[in-house]
Amino acid sequence: MVVADDYPIVKAGLRAMLRAPDIRVLGEAASAEELIRLTTTLGPDVVLIGLPFDDTDGLDLLRRLKDSAPKVSIIIRAQATNVSFLSRALALGCSGHLDRRAGRAELLDAVRRIAKGECIVKPDLLRELLKEVSAPAGGGAREPSGPLTKAERAVLLLITEGRTNREIGQRLHYSVGTVKDYVQRVIQKLAVSDRTQAAVKAVRLGLVD
Repeated sequence: MVVADDYPIVKAGLRAMLRAPDIRVLGEAASAEELIRLTTTLGPDVVLIGLPFDDTDGLDLLRRLKDSAPKVSIIIRAQATNVSFLSRALALGCSGHLDRRAGRAELLDAVRRIAKGECIVKPDLLRELLKEVSAPAGGGAREPSGPLTKAERAVLLLITEGRTNREIGQRLHYSVGTVKDYVQRVIQKLAVSDRTQAAVKAVRLGLVD
């Protein structure tokens, strides 16, 4: 993963907090240009961005980052957010939000879950945010690379409700392993980075009722 923040002491603290056998910090960025360069050259699965960041508008940075690295999952850290900002962030490719005051356990859990394709947005908030991004997608949005099967659509609908893999399995009577397979197929067909962005694209393309 790549970590981005204006302050060297914050980046050092995040690197220390993220020190774990299953997590590797590939680089640290202190500017928008450096973040985009590191992300495109190093190819991390996850980017962690502290906002406000640099002198760059946070939403513009998200747009530029996803344009240059569509498959990266982005977690933003911000002290205060609102539904309007978060909904726009999700629409531009953000995968989740953490409070800047989040501790090590919460930070590690979020990174691990995002890396596994899970969602870190609470179900009630996700549903509220998806209502805000339900306007038809712009011309840049691509249709699925292949038709979704009935089972994939059922899984996708539950993803938009913020359900975990275990909850989806219980609802559809699938094993957790089977659900994981379906989720990965949906992510691949929708050409998105993770399940949060799968939910966003599904709503914007009208793939779920």
